[in-house]
Amino acid sequence: MIIAHVTESSPDPPLTLKAAEEKFSAFLASQNYPEKVCWIALGDLLVDKKTHFWIKPRPNAGDMLHQQYAEGLDRKLGIALRAICATEVETFASVFVPKDDLDSQYHLIGRGLKLTCPVERYPTSNVRSLVKWLALRLRNQHGECRDLFE
Repeated sequence: MIIAHVTESSPDPPLTLKAAEEKFSAFLASQNYPEKVCWIALGDLLVDKKTHFWIKPRPNAGDMLHQQYAEGLDRKLGIALRAICATEVETFASVFVPKDDLDSQYHLIGRGLKLTCPVERYPTSNVRSLVKWLALRLRNQHGECRDLFE
């Protein structure tokens, strides 16, 4: 899935994901996205054939991404905060830390903090029912969207 993005970069990433989220929220607002961020990880998102995004965030995804952000600071290869999709009130986003210097170059991250969001917004629904989520996963096995997290 190829999606065009708007990008902003800063050379010095904040020391915590919470501080980075403040910058990210301001960036999102400037792009007409909701400022409220819900952190998601691979497995929390499905996309159907009509490009409808379905989200089932895990309660501990934020904790996992705080740790990933801290590891990104330690590795000094850059960090990307990526909006993936949004409802009217909430933006769903992920943290990306490159594996090595080549991966950082490939994703055009540099050594700082990169903020991105899609130019075009697609319909997005937050799924609360586990039964509905399982049915969606069965129907859309092709739609795990691993590439949106790499």
